[in-house]
Amino acid sequence: MYPSIEKPYAGIFVKNQFEYLKTNSLLNLNLFYMKRTFTGMWGSIIKYLMFYFRFLPLIFKRFDIVHVHAFAAHFFLAYFYKVIYPRTKIVVTFHGSDYNNFIGNGISSKLYRAFAKKIDYILAVGNQELRYIEEYIQPIGSKVLCAGVDSTKFYSVKNTKKEYDFLFIGSFYEYKGVDIFIDAIKLLNDKNLRICFVGSGEYLEEIKKLKNDFNISIFLNIDHDKLVEQYNRAKFLVMCSRLDAFGLVVTESMYSGTPVIIAPTGGLVDQVVDGFNGFILKENTPENLADEMKKDAMMTDENYKMLCQNALQSNKQFSLQNVCNELVILYNTLTA
Repeated sequence: MYPSIEKPYAGIFVKNQFEYLKTNSLLNLNLFYMKRTFTGMWGSIIKYLMFYFRFLPLIFKRFDIVHVHAFAAHFFLAYFYKVIYPRTKIVVTFHGSDYNNFIGNGISSKLYRAFAKKIDYILAVGNQELRYIEEYIQPIGSKVLCAGVDSTKFYSVKNTKKEYDFLFIGSFYEYKGVDIFIDAIKLLNDKNLRICFVGSGEYLEEIKKLKNDFNISIFLNIDHDKLVEQYNRAKFLVMCSRLDAFGLVVTESMYSGTPVIIAPTGGLVDQVVDGFNGFILKENTPENLADEMKKDAMMTDENYKMLCQNALQSNKQFSLQNVCNELVILYNTLTA
């Protein structure tokens, strides 16, 4: 998927990787994508059929590597391309719940597992995700490599006033744990806390109701390049996702000098050292989150500054620049 007007952040990591890799003169790249848009069942069927049709001219081009982002229905195009060109290598980056496609004993799951045998190399964005993948398929080669955070776009802005105590950036959906954050705010019942939500989704109306009783700011679909301003304005980012293979916003926040509070979930824990650059909840519940928020709101300035400095120095291995360098090494190795 690729960003669209409706979903400006969907697949933004693919766009970022492609644009960075284009700066390498030794790579001859071609990008084929489908924009992430809101469609019903029939709209999605038509969208995919048109996507397959647009791919047909590429069958007559010879590629050494086909890199597929997300293991879903569009992977079948890469599969049939490899049938035609057996020497082409297929790399697949799993970005989250897409590994569920081959879990189970249904026809669809068995089909995905069979088609996965054509994959030459698997990239998982988190350690837990890779373990799940390797339980069901035995990839020829695999490693953990996240999508990458652009360090030229996320950085600390000196002398920025901290306007929010706690910040949530992401989709307002249950799997992102926004309801846990909402319930924690209600439990704290502290009208002096300044809370900011950035995103969109089904819990938007619930968040709007909070404004009646609490100091709540809401921003919908902020331009991705301007997110750095929101990170810098916050004292803490809260990420209480129930399911997240990596969670780029955590490292984006740290690159901006803002420590984080996270759930003990998936790839989130790959990024945080508890008490050093943020805090990891013992359990992902409103009660645990409320207790952590209360404690962190009373943190001394000295301890907070140390936490911010540690965050700034963390996760350099997850930069877009480093990730793309790793990709170039992988591409060269596969085609050697």
